[in-house]
Amino acid sequence: MILTSCMHDTEELFDKPAAERMTESLQTYRDLLTAQTNGWLVEYYPEKTQKYGGFNLYFRFEGEHVTVRSEIDPAASATSAWSMGSDMGPTINFDTYNTVLHYFSDPAINQGGGQGLNYEGDYEFYVENGTETEFILRGKKTRNIIRMTPFPANFSWGEYGNSLQRMRDNVIVPAYKITVGNREIAIEKSIGANFFILKINDETIYAPFMVTLSGIKFYTPIEIGNETLQLFTYHAEDDNLISDQRNSVISFPSITLSNYFVDYLTLTNWYFKTEDIGQEYLPAWDAAKDSLNKDGETLLLMWFGALDTDFPAGISFACWDEENNAAWFGTYVYDFEIINDNRIKFVYNSDKTVKDGINAEWYAHRLQDFTIAAFDGKTFTLEPDVDITNPKNFTKIQNFKLTDTTNPNHWVNVGMKTVIWP
Repeated sequence: MILTSCMHDTEELFDKPAAERMTESLQTYRDLLTAQTNGWLVEYYPEKTQKYGGFNLYFRFEGEHVTVRSEIDPAASATSAWSMGSDMGPTINFDTYNTVLHYFSDPAINQGGGQGLNYEGDYEFYVENGTETEFILRGKKTRNIIRMTPFPANFSWGEYGNSLQRMRDNVIVPAYKITVGNREIAIEKSIGANFFILKINDETIYAPFMVTLSGIKFYTPIEIGNETLQLFTYHAEDDNLISDQRNSVISFPSITLSNYFVDYLTLTNWYFKTEDIGQEYLPAWDAAKDSLNKDGETLLLMWFGALDTDFPAGISFACWDEENNAAWFGTYVYDFEIINDNRIKFVYNSDKTVKDGINAEWYAHRLQDFTIAAFDGKTFTLEPDVDITNPKNFTKIQNFKLTDTTNPNHWVNVGMKTVIWP
């Protein structure tokens, strides 16, 4: 009897162990990152759906420290510790708190989605690929693609930030429309966010974007018909944005102050707070808050706007239920009649409130003296907090004063800044 043994040789696919290959990759990426002594320009998109759009950031890696700047405040700079590691691949980690980068992720900062959410951004990144001309990162939390390219050698960050702000003044406007071939499509944009919504028949296209030195750039290309669009260049002579393929134009239709306020209420919130309630409206406001407190609840939020883009707009609220440790939301739905460029009549719509107001009817006996009686059937004059002689300044409005046209003592101020426990 002859015994034979069959041995299958295992082919060596790599000439080095995985740990050694990872160590070499990390060192290669570190060398590439630190070699750019002028730093890197970062296309940073926070939040997993990119609903706030993109922001220009600046990273400069030096030894164990990284310096970060942002278009939010071009004059601000913060230096913190960084490292490279491995977690299902090479990673870049910001090991200590960096006031510029963590501005986008710190839930205590009342921006983006408000306190407790903020912009929901990343501060740890996977390295998808890295060369001396481009790094492609992916946010660990959001999974968003973050692109880094060498910062232009002919610019300082200060000059870059100033140029970027001038472009923002040109392309961040009250209203947009896009023409693709012979097709004209309206664009919705959330105030304060670089995010377009295009509705084409039954299709909705979401297009987060960022401002560049030459115009705007979408996070990923969008397709309309047979056209693929991503880069648009601003042309001052025609005051419009033209796609890099020159097959599409984004233009800026004129709009009134009244239209600006009304048309964007499903996309923008204007918050109430006690200090900005007119003296003759305070009794109704205080009575609503007191009524809630007697039932073990607290007014958490109140704003002009909608609960979400799929809900009607009006006076919306959130009440905090201490017993159940939960928030209850609702909207007293309004129709708005535009009287002139800066006057609006408020008309309460009880049918829509019952149908789409969620918890509004249940809270009506506590809140209606303010949410209904104070506004229903009244006409208000809108006064913004900035000079709007130039209509492009509409986008810089942070607060509105609404004054009853029949009684100047009936007024409220509302603002874009989220006000918790108003």
